[in-house]
Amino acid sequence: MSSRRRTFLKVLAASPLLACSGTALESPSDGGGQGVAGSDFGGSGAGGKGGSAGSSATTPGDKPGGNISATSIGTLLVLPNSAIVLGRDAQGLYAMTIVCPHQGCYVAPQGSDLYCPCHGSLFDSNGNVLRGPARAPLTHFAVSVDAAGNIAIHTGSLVAAAVRTTA
Repeated sequence: MSSRRRTFLKVLAASPLLACSGTALESPSDGGGQGVAGSDFGGSGAGGKGGSAGSSATTPGDKPGGNISATSIGTLLVLPNSAIVLGRDAQGLYAMTIVCPHQGCYVAPQGSDLYCPCHGSLFDSNGNVLRGPARAPLTHFAVSVDAAGNIAIHTGSLVAAAVRTTA
């Protein structure tokens, strides 16, 4: 697929998000759209490290996630100016990419699921594939919350899909 067409499809996929948020999204670098290394997420990270409450010191690649008071259980919030969705369930906060692992299009919340408008992949609220052509789940990032309730997404630290941060 040409890079021009891929860019067009990414913009098209992001347009519902833009309409809702009133802001522009960052675009992943055009490295084939597979995964997050080399994209706007700040690095490849070290898997397995979970976020922990009490520390939101930011480093390059970290993204602000708002305040814990603005989240509620069962929500999926696409962060403005970012390709990240913040979720909250009964176990806590989690964050993941909105870049579909199939061909790099942006997924968008559709009810309690995430839908990729480019080729029809469907993911559950935790990023697991419900319907292909995507075969891999969405990538998760570490999350932390400081004493004031400010959320930080640590995009340089990849974590397992089950990792949650309590606040």
